[in-house]
Amino acid sequence: TPDRVSISTVGPDGPQPPPTVTSYPLNITVQAPCILTLQPPKVVVKYGDKASANCSTTSDHIGMGWEASQGPVDMKDDVKLITWSVDNLVEWGMKPFCFMNPNPYQQCKVHLNVTIYKTPESVSISTVNHTGPMIEGGQYELQCDIQNVAPVEFLTVSWFKGDTLVDKETFANSIKTPVNRSSTLQISPSRADDGAQYRCEAELDLGPEGPQPPPTVTSDPLNITVNYKPVITCSNWTPLINTSLDSIPFAVMGKPEPRIKWLQGTSRIPPTPPKRLSKKDSGQYLFCASNKIGSECCATNITVEYGPEFDCPSEYESREHTVFLANCNVMASPEADVSWSRDGRHVERPHNLTRRDNGLYKVTAQNKHGTEHHVLTINVLYGPEIESGDESVEVYEGRNVTLPCTAEGNPEPEVKWSFNNQSKTTGGRQTTLTISGATSADGGEYTCTATNTVGSQTRRVFLVVKEIPDRVYISIVNHNGQMTEDEQYELQCDVQKVSLVESLTVNWFKGGTLKKSKTFTNSTKTPENVRDMLQISPSIKDNGTHYRCEAKLDLGPDGPQPPLTVRSDALRITVRYPCILTLQPPKVVVKYRDKASANCSTTINHMGMGWEASQGPVGMRNDVQLITWSVDSLVEWGMKPFCFMNPYPDQQCKVHLNVTIYKTPESVSISTVNHTGPMIEGGQYELQCDIQNVAPAEFLTVSWFKGDTLVDKETFANSIKTPVNLSPTLQISPSRADDGAQYRCEAELDLGPEGPQPPPTVTSDPLNITVHYKPVITCSNWTPLINTSLDSIPFAVMGKPEPLIKWLQGTSGFKEGIPSTKRLSKNYSGQYSYCASNKIGSECCATNITVEYGPEFDCPSEYESSEHTLFLANCNVTASPEADVSWSRDGRHVERPHNLTRRDNGLYKVTAQNKHGTEHHVLTINVLYGPEIESGDESVDVYEGEDVTLPCTAEGNPEPEVKWSFNNQSKTTGGRQATLTISGATSADGGEYTCIALNTVGSQTRRVFLVVRDEKSPLPLIISISLIILLIVIFIICIIICKKRKRSGKYDVQSNDKALQMMLL
Repeated sequence: TPDRVSISTVGPDGPQPPPTVTSYPLNITVQAPCILTLQPPKVVVKYGDKASANCSTTSDHIGMGWEASQGPVDMKDDVKLITWSVDNLVEWGMKPFCFMNPNPYQQCKVHLNVTIYKTPESVSISTVNHTGPMIEGGQYELQCDIQNVAPVEFLTVSWFKGDTLVDKETFANSIKTPVNRSSTLQISPSRADDGAQYRCEAELDLGPEGPQPPPTVTSDPLNITVNYKPVITCSNWTPLINTSLDSIPFAVMGKPEPRIKWLQGTSRIPPTPPKRLSKKDSGQYLFCASNKIGSECCATNITVEYGPEFDCPSEYESREHTVFLANCNVMASPEADVSWSRDGRHVERPHNLTRRDNGLYKVTAQNKHGTEHHVLTINVLYGPEIESGDESVEVYEGRNVTLPCTAEGNPEPEVKWSFNNQSKTTGGRQTTLTISGATSADGGEYTCTATNTVGSQTRRVFLVVKEIPDRVYISIVNHNGQMTEDEQYELQCDVQKVSLVESLTVNWFKGGTLKKSKTFTNSTKTPENVRDMLQISPSIKDNGTHYRCEAKLDLGPDGPQPPLTVRSDALRITVRYPCILTLQPPKVVVKYRDKASANCSTTINHMGMGWEASQGPVGMRNDVQLITWSVDSLVEWGMKPFCFMNPYPDQQCKVHLNVTIYKTPESVSISTVNHTGPMIEGGQYELQCDIQNVAPAEFLTVSWFKGDTLVDKETFANSIKTPVNLSPTLQISPSRADDGAQYRCEAELDLGPEGPQPPPTVTSDPLNITVHYKPVITCSNWTPLINTSLDSIPFAVMGKPEPLIKWLQGTSGFKEGIPSTKRLSKNYSGQYSYCASNKIGSECCATNITVEYGPEFDCPSEYESSEHTLFLANCNVTASPEADVSWSRDGRHVERPHNLTRRDNGLYKVTAQNKHGTEHHVLTINVLYGPEIESGDESVDVYEGEDVTLPCTAEGNPEPEVKWSFNNQSKTTGGRQATLTISGATSADGGEYTCIALNTVGSQTRRVFLVVRDEKSPLPLIISISLIILLIVIFIICIIICKKRKRSGKYDVQSNDKALQMMLL
């Protein structure tokens, strides 16, 4: 037989027609519902206040009323509205309902939702298990205590830091009576939280029916004090000299107030009296601050600044052509701009001293802190140099004559005249020898000698004593015969044996015209021969002109009158047109011992032409228009060959050939003067370039190169034509950048466009210089991976000789050196000093090393705590750089638990990740909470003889034990769900039953009052019959609807004691 009735189709292969089984019919009775309306439908009332609600209906009834544990209203049958009202509501958890009996067999009811609330008596905030200041980074728990509040399920506790909301907590407890609750907040304060105010606020949000705004009670603020280790914000510092160390402008924060300590190198600087910085105190310092929480140091480079100061002599003396090496130093920070001036004009600092450098100099040094001046007198010493003068002096007998001698030198020279090895007079730089009434015995060679501490020089003068002129005659100098038009000629007037030359005047006449007059100033007393010259450039018009000269001796008013005059014979000149000579090339530049040649040509007729030369002369020939001078090996230094031509028997013209003989240097070498071995950075050194056997020196240029860069040039004004040796010098002050640099010098003979192209050049071998300098470190902070060796640090270290490396660690005085092969573990992060030293000096730099490594967990696998406590599992992740930590549960991302609730129970996966890797950790959280018994009827009615069950279900962790007791006697015990069954209840079974749920966290009790009645009320029977009728009516309506929709189907109708279920299959 089928378990239920259904229509099934098993297909064409099954029995036809399909087998069918039909149930017995069920008759149902359907009644119309009764309608009750509550106004308001929900009541929210403060404990002890008045409460009321109306219950109304639009249906007819035989009675309606209110059932309530406080303020019930008896049933009335003549009203459509009935009011429940209580003046002082004090019954917690009450559930009043309005009921109505539409007929004797039916009753309906509507429960009024009543919420009774009580605002907290007090709200206070405190620190759990802690007093006094907090430590930055520590874990602290704040507790907010809310006293006597109900119902707790509507309570929200808000936590504020200042005016910022930082957390909220709600409560899922369904207890309706007033309770005390504590909310906690876990904080880890930072220095920014010092002086912060925390407060908690308890708010009862009872919904729109409750008071608006929701009642709120706020705690007094809790002021927290946060102590933290010092933090220093520092950089390099450039204080002015005499600034105190304690005025450093670094920002130092810490609580309690830090103590300051200065270290220079490894030595501590006493705090009192405060150190005032001098110019020698520039360098690297450690600036450390410490309090009881910790310490912090930072490395700073202090550069003490000050205005310019001179370390310079007031006088400097040296010989000419030496290098100016005055130790004239300017000390300033920052470095000063130094300028030199002389006589109010800017000049360059002297280098190779000459006499022109003598004088008073003002050296000016200026930086941002001031300007200083220094006066330096440079005294350049040089040997005497006698001014040139006449090598021969003539005087007429009986006349006075003076022989002047002027010499320059430093120091001022002593000048002395001597004659026939006898001293005549001595004096200063300008000394004159006077001979009065000269006689023939005074004639001869006089010597002037100038002497000072540097050297001496001599000049000789020959004195000729002459008589009154015996004869005057005129002649042409170096020429005979006809003159050529426009050529330059020199006429000579010779006056024989004239005394008192200073009274002599020579007059030149062309025809009868005076062309020149010359008066002589020579004071020689002895008879002399006097000569005067007249330059003429005759034209063809001057052909046949007469020239003459006359000597006139004017001895003044005491002499003969008119003055004595002697005239020459007339000189007649013949002028012809010029002859033309052309040289090709006009200038010859030839290497010593090489071949040289030049052509001389003319376009006019002549009587002969040739070459006059000290080497390779060419005899005169009259049958050529071109003649060549040629030498196979030219060895005559300074020669001056010329080509000549005689256009007429009494005429000759000539053209000089410009010949330059040169010799390239035999060798050019470079060396260091008075020094061997490596140079020291910043030192002064002199390089010398030796050029051997070069000519002519006037065309020589010496160039100095550093690598391929030209650094200096020098030329020479020497007019000597023969080969010479020269040694120019170069001053250098090498820096570290010059280590390994190559210096060379290059001697170039630039002989002009006629010389070889390019100009011959001889270069020295390079001079490699080695520069030793103190170490220089370029460093910064370093973030190596764990197990990296210290010696792999990426800092650039330069120094020569190769520096020795030393590592130091520590902040309050350095510890011993650390081996550079040390491998860094995670505990070695911190401040280090990286020092390099060689024999020149040492340098250190401070660096912060942060050792990086992947995430590592220090975390338990299980954590157990009570509900509403802070999650305090010591689940730490160490990583560098700091790892990103995330929590997940059941594959979904969650926040890290904070205030534990039972919902936080479960298995969590904690993931930590940084750039060096990812790690996972599994953590099981077990949240313990006390038993909570499910709510149920507080009163149960049963008729005598009937069975009754009293269920009691409790939740808790660990699972609670549930026990029923009656009259202090245990009735039954079970797990989280215990049911007490009373069979055949009697009046003795009536009374209060207690259900107790108990676990290790706590216990909870629920009481149920069992009422055993002695007879049955007809009301249940009426209700049952009404229900059956209602079901029948619903069933008929359904059949009608289905027929209207022309749908057919088979229904399975099942009946039990509680309900009728209809299902469409």
